[in-house]
Amino acid sequence: MNKLDLGTRLRALRAERGLSLSQLEAATRISSSFLSLVESGKSDITISRLVRLADFFDVDLGDLVDGSRVERRPLEVIRDGEGSVLTSSSEGLTTRFLGHQRWQLSPRVTDYDAGAILEIAGGEQAREILHHRELFIYIVSGTFDITVHGEDAVSVSRGDSVLIRDGADRVANTGRRPGRLLIVGVTLGS
Repeated sequence: MNKLDLGTRLRALRAERGLSLSQLEAATRISSSFLSLVESGKSDITISRLVRLADFFDVDLGDLVDGSRVERRPLEVIRDGEGSVLTSSSEGLTTRFLGHQRWQLSPRVTDYDAGAILEIAGGEQAREILHHRELFIYIVSGTFDITVHGEDAVSVSRGDSVLIRDGADRVANTGRRPGRLLIVGVTLGS
């Protein structure tokens, strides 16, 4: 994913809504100076911050990551290497989107470095990755703890499947090796 393309999409969303950087900072708790760097393509952004922005703007994460829209066809193929990729080195996460953002299904593969955690700050629920969807998760490799609605974490490992309704708070790779999740989100009410 090109940082400048992402920044351009974020700036366009902010402009569409007539918001200043300081107003966006107040709403998302992401500093305006950092947002300016991201909008100008001069800084990377963590997935959790990007999810917070997608939630605020009420758009799918795919809308931010992949700006192209494709006409609906009876059969659509996403070839290896064609899907958008979102990487957050600081969080130890890489997500490869396996479809178009306009699909009702949102399939993706997320690789977690050993010890990597995707957590929604302040108990917020994440849109697209962890929220506003029914999520089916298949553990391709590794061992993970998944926390939903502040309940005790549930431990899952390779070969396990999970269905989550109404959002998750935290997904953590608790293993000593990298882990991989196949995640398919279904838009609710669409």
